[in-house]
Amino acid sequence: FSLDFQLEFKAMLLTESSKKLDNYTLAAAYENLQGDPPQAIPFLVWLLENPDSPCSLPGHISLANHDRLHSILDRGFCSESEAYIVGFSMGTDVRTNWLHIIILKIAALFFYPAKYRFKHNDVDAFDRGFQLGKSLKIKNLNREMPSDWDSKTLRQIRAELSLEI
Repeated sequence: FSLDFQLEFKAMLLTESSKKLDNYTLAAAYENLQGDPPQAIPFLVWLLENPDSPCSLPGHISLANHDRLHSILDRGFCSESEAYIVGFSMGTDVRTNWLHIIILKIAALFFYPAKYRFKHNDVDAFDRGFQLGKSLKIKNLNREMPSDWDSKTLRQIRAELSLEI
């Protein structure tokens, strides 16, 4: 992809322009999305949210699939959007219970490093994301996304999930 395409794509994702992204495949969206690299993720965030951690909570998700959710759900990288994505990921996991939610919220509100810390209004975004994830027919998207999604457009994936963005 050209540099112009990459810059245009990032600008669209970080603004209210989901309709412009509808026709991108998930693979194209992911390739042009640049969240934080794995080495930049703080230890506590990794400990609670990464599937490779021995202490991860239900809803844990690989960084690659976390970034794919940003495209599918048309969310940028502000703290509110991150909280929404984390909530969605936990909501889609059938193992998540109220204690897991409390642990995550306390850690994210008080112990995560500043860049990753939830603000109080981010908790509402987390709750909205959680409810949306819980309401889906397809469960456990945090653990495995359908293999054919990379070749589908964001519009097709959202339709499969009955999501209106």
